[in-house]
Amino acid sequence: MIFGPGGRDCFKYNQRRMINDTRQNIRYLGFEATQDGGRRFDFSITSARQEATRVSLDIPAPMFTGTNRISYQESAKICYEKVRVLLETQQVQEHLSIRLTVEDIAQFRHIPRGKSRAQAAS
Repeated sequence: MIFGPGGRDCFKYNQRRMINDTRQNIRYLGFEATQDGGRRFDFSITSARQEATRVSLDIPAPMFTGTNRISYQESAKICYEKVRVLLETQQVQEHLSIRLTVEDIAQFRHIPRGKSRAQAAS
């Protein structure tokens, strides 16, 4: 083991720093109404190694009507969860536009804060 100043394990220190450098942060920027009556939600993705990148998610108008409709209040949370899961599997390098589907709504609806989909299902 290699120790640095103060007796720190240099490998663990550098490993933690690398993880923090690649971590991507999500910031909600707001929403706007779309021409079809739906909503577009914008998020900014940042990390220590790249400039801010925008991710836009469109929810079509029909998702806000009918028996399984989503509320305007929960739609931002659904979009946030979609972006969060996306970032678990990939780095977003350039502007990304996503149109949410019925399957996305079903997957990301009602996830208690701080729990994963698997934890919420059990």
